[in-house]
Amino acid sequence: MKATQLGTYPNVAVYTAMVAIPARYYLERQDWKGASQLEPLGSGFPANEWQRAVADGITYFGIAMGFARSGDAASANSAVDKLKAQRETLLRLKQGYWAEQVEVQVLGAQAWVEQTKGDKGEALKFMRAAADLEDGSEKHVAMENRLYPMRELLADMLREQGDAASALKEYEASMKNAPNRLRAYYGCGKAATALGQTKKADACYRQLVRLARNSDSERPEIQEVAQLLASK
Repeated sequence: MKATQLGTYPNVAVYTAMVAIPARYYLERQDWKGASQLEPLGSGFPANEWQRAVADGITYFGIAMGFARSGDAASANSAVDKLKAQRETLLRLKQGYWAEQVEVQVLGAQAWVEQTKGDKGEALKFMRAAADLEDGSEKHVAMENRLYPMRELLADMLREQGDAASALKEYEASMKNAPNRLRAYYGCGKAATALGQTKKADACYRQLVRLARNSDSERPEIQEVAQLLASK
């Protein structure tokens, strides 16, 4: 679709979709290098200032996560600063709802910067704040599905920190608000396995396989889980 055609659409959903699709692609696959190379909307797209700020917020969140999860805290911080700038733009333009959504992204990205720096306490503080803020906000039709549920990201962080019990609790809570997510079932299964809860792990893994039953994907999570179940 040409940029001039996009200009006939007044809905911010056009721009969020354009940037959310590539961001989701990399984030869902944990392709952190790919995420770090995301690019914001170019000048050829006729979004107005607040639409561009919303869209660019999604992109800079993906970039920040990509760098943070790759271990590059300095570059991740730079992306977080750009994310904060989008929030300030939205506040200036009195777009309170979208400013809050970008604040969720700021908190989540900052959490993983702190995790990369080794400050687990600060990381969890930011990540819990992001999850609580997102859970307390209404969904908008332009982003009906969360880019990456913050409570699921909290569970990922807890599991990475070795707290499988808390991680499992957060995965289960996240799946109530964002059901049928492959990564949530995978994380749930891994956390349950770490706790010796084999029945729960098997249930999560079987749900993952069910979701991917018509897929020809070579994603390692799918292959890993299929092999685990086949060995039982």
